[in-house]
Amino acid sequence: MDCPVHTLGSIHIVAPGGELDVAIAPQLRELLKQVIETGAKKILVDMRGVLFIDSSCLGVLVNAHKLALSKGAVVKFAEPNEQVRKIFELTRIDKHLAFYPSMEDAVISFSEQA
Repeated sequence: MDCPVHTLGSIHIVAPGGELDVAIAPQLRELLKQVIETGAKKILVDMRGVLFIDSSCLGVLVNAHKLALSKGAVVKFAEPNEQVRKIFELTRIDKHLAFYPSMEDAVISFSEQA
């Protein structure tokens, strides 16, 4: 799985790409867990490169969100394409996780937190 991780100030940006499906889920789960457990408090998942996401990876994202909260961190998501955004809406995951229309909006939202 090609999923670069880089930082922008105090924000850790995880950028998965391609199709996020059952074959990718274990790797994505481990990567997000590692980022969270290193002590990162602000994690941004850049969804621009994601073409498709299935239920196994939806579960990975929800579990990463829960793990982050338990560690005093937050995970946010930016720029899902229309197809991916519709999957989040249909499953109502968009009501529980923080999604932003652009990377800029997501980055700004971290600075607005007290």
